[in-house]
Amino acid sequence: MKLNETATLFSGGTDSTLTAALMAEQYDKIHLITYDRFAFSSVTNPKINVKKLQDKYGKDKFEFHIIKVEKLTRFVFYERYLQNIRKHGFFLLTICGLCKLAMHIRTVVFCLENKIPNVCDGANQGMHLFPAQMANVIKEYGDMYTRYGITYSNPVFKYEGPQNIEFADRLHLERILPSEGGEQPVACSRETKANTTGRKLYELGLMPSENVKGTELDRKMQPRCFQFILFNVFVHWYYLADHTYDEYQDATVDFYRDKIRALTTHLDDFVNNGTKSRIYKLLER
Repeated sequence: MKLNETATLFSGGTDSTLTAALMAEQYDKIHLITYDRFAFSSVTNPKINVKKLQDKYGKDKFEFHIIKVEKLTRFVFYERYLQNIRKHGFFLLTICGLCKLAMHIRTVVFCLENKIPNVCDGANQGMHLFPAQMANVIKEYGDMYTRYGITYSNPVFKYEGPQNIEFADRLHLERILPSEGGEQPVACSRETKANTTGRKLYELGLMPSENVKGTELDRKMQPRCFQFILFNVFVHWYYLADHTYDEYQDATVDFYRDKIRALTTHLDDFVNNGTKSRIYKLLER
């Protein structure tokens, strides 16, 4: 096993870039993995921050991979489709979460094939509408990785949400603000010096400003996905229109727990049967 190496799911945004920077202080080699599939564009955008990381910490510290996951993502979307429709209804429209699940499945395979025992991710509590950013879904991911001898961590999870309130408005966070005494994170005002990933990157000299989320620079650093629109329609105009955030979170965790556990059986098949497994046949080299 390559004990002093880690894989990082890398979108090139502030959360994953700070994750990579923090890992540079702990590991000799960080594999930055950006995934590509239908509906994504500008998948080479993360190279902007790959270069910044290499300039600061050394070129040999980071290895950048773009991995296609079109076939695997389709499989994750439609696995047990009718059964999931009956049990979970329109939660099959939580496209962003299913896309990220496909990325995690592929990351397990990447780590097993390359004997890398560590994975880290830029999940952040401030983006808690997204399934992969919810603490209980993250726990399910952690259990999945542990099953295959891989340690999974989220080093920027407790950083505060976007400081730019206009960015939060575009995500309609005001619709899910917690009731009095709740503990869900909320956006910070412009005047508050929040402990955000953008601020930390600015302090490290990796960003020109501490508040880049939602800006033109932010858009140039990351791949773009038009299916994100469908996710927003489902969350804001369908589910949260008639449910509380707690109900949304509980239903989301229930759905992804089922999906992760079902897909784990396919990873077991990959481990046991290699090239004869369904997962192997879905890999795009």
